Amino acid sequence: MGKKPIKKITHLIFACALLISLLSGFAIADVIWEPPDDFYMSHANECQYVNRSFYANGKNGYLEIFSKPGGISLGFSENGEIYHVQFSYKLGDEDWGVLEYSESGDKLVPRDDGDYKTGWIKLSDTVLKYDYLSFEEEHKLEYKPYDGDYSELSGIKNIVIWTFPRSGENCGTLDEIDNNFTVESVYTDSDGLKWGYISYYYGHKNFWVCLSDPQNFSIAAADIEIPPMHTPDPGFVPRSSSKDMTKTIIICISSVVLITAVLIVILGKKKIKAAK
Repeated sequence: MGKKPIKKITHLIFACALLISLLSGFAIADVIWEPPDDFYMSHANECQYVNRSFYANGKNGYLEIFSKPGGISLGFSENGEIYHVQFSYKLGDEDWGVLEYSESGDKLVPRDDGDYKTGWIKLSDTVLKYDYLSFEEEHKLEYKPYDGDYSELSGIKNIVIWTFPRSGENCGTLDEIDNNFTVESVYTDSDGLKWGYISYYYGHKNFWVCLSDPQNFSIAAADIEIPPMHTPDPGFVPRSSSKDMTKTIIICISSVVLITAVLIVILGKKKIKAAK
């Protein structure tokens, strides 16, 4: 075989590899993130996708975090902290959510920029944080179809994207828009600002842009009521609700050792009597 055919084959292989890597890159960008949690990995098919945030709101003033649903206690987080739950798992009548947390002294806090671990919480000890789905439930009947030509956004850079209208929470910007950008619904707020909902655009999902003022980072947030949180009694110290098996194991081992020692003594005495 001459050099030219070999070179052609090499180029073809390289082109195929490049195409596969590009396609894989696009695919990976849209894959649902999964937590590096042992219990989740072994029960992924039984878990439900949640992808929402929750306020810690344990009845005694603290949220207890566990190693797995029904597992041992890892520690406590103060009520009012916000945790993102990606997946849930049902154990009996209880719904559990997997989260990421960091350690801050003797307390557990939502994941920070340092080391973090995964744990599970009872969703009954939380309150859902108002989000785009909550907004949709409240304002769905006010949505209207978009009938414009995108002239409001044409040629504009750094378009601010929001979690929902008047949320006060932006999640970055879009450099520009192209033909793949589609506004699915329009909502007009109490100040007359028009907002457009986009379900997906190049990796960004379920977000809003202000069609009336697309580059403004300072649009005032609407008053969203934060639910009241349970507070601990003065001097209250949270205690684990999971069973600590350490003491039980120590007691069992001690009992076995004691029983064994007694049997050895009894058998020894019997041998001595038999020898006489």
